[in-house]
Amino acid sequence: MDIATVQPPADVRRGRAFTLVELLVVIGIIALLISILLPSLALMRERGNQIKCLANLRSIGQAGLLHVNEHQGYLPTAGWQWHPTGGVVNPAGLDDPDARKYDYYRDEDQRRPLPVTAALAQYMGFNVQTDSRAALEHDLASDAIQRLFRCPSQQTTYAGWTQHDSAGWQSPDEVSSYAFNEALLGRRDKDPQTTPFPAGLQVRVTAASQVFFVMDGRTRDAQTDRCFLVFEFGLKDTLEDFQTKIQTSPQGKELVDFWRHRRRVNVLFVDGHVQTFSTDAGDLNQIGVSQGIY
Repeated sequence: MDIATVQPPADVRRGRAFTLVELLVVIGIIALLISILLPSLALMRERGNQIKCLANLRSIGQAGLLHVNEHQGYLPTAGWQWHPTGGVVNPAGLDDPDARKYDYYRDEDQRRPLPVTAALAQYMGFNVQTDSRAALEHDLASDAIQRLFRCPSQQTTYAGWTQHDSAGWQSPDEVSSYAFNEALLGRRDKDPQTTPFPAGLQVRVTAASQVFFVMDGRTRDAQTDRCFLVFEFGLKDTLEDFQTKIQTSPQGKELVDFWRHRRRVNVLFVDGHVQTFSTDAGDLNQIGVSQGIY
């Protein structure tokens, strides 16, 4: 027989195909690998977002330091402005008759302190309009200023105020992923002779490495208490004290964003250093609100 005329079997000539069982096994292996890798990718993405958040806080801290250097040692003011001198929150009312401690904008017939994000944005490359409330509101609504105070891990955008007084005046809304220390920055309901609240004066803080300036946070209550502010119940309060005591108060309960960084929170302190804490009670107790000021 002529060897040249011998043909291989048909299945050899065509090449061996996958059986259905083999195909399902391959698909199962791929699905298993994906299920193993996806959580790792999510963790890596969140870690990157947390690093970006820390960078945001460092930038805010640098802006705060520049404000201190140009405003007689004061950080921007923020919070409920109690008992202004003369009854009006303006330069005279904030004991700043020469308008050198804080920056102001024109609000009808008054000069009002700039909302805290606007005051800081000026030192982060944004030129804030201060000639009218409408112009300021336009700037505060722009992405150019909002992105400076946006954490990449925050899923929901929150808007609220950072200046208020007992007569009913309120500053324009701001958008922020961060909360500010009202005990540090505001004009407090205390006797300035016996308990001299700092009102943003950096050197009046006894332990600047323990008192927070800015931190990951939300509005205290998105419906009724729309502000990015942590206040003090007493003179030695930590963030854990605030979180515990506010549960039974009408001021809202939502400020600490427990799940943004998987039960971790980034904090900028008065001395400029940034640190990450867990949201467990022990760690929150290391973050000073009024504790460390007096």
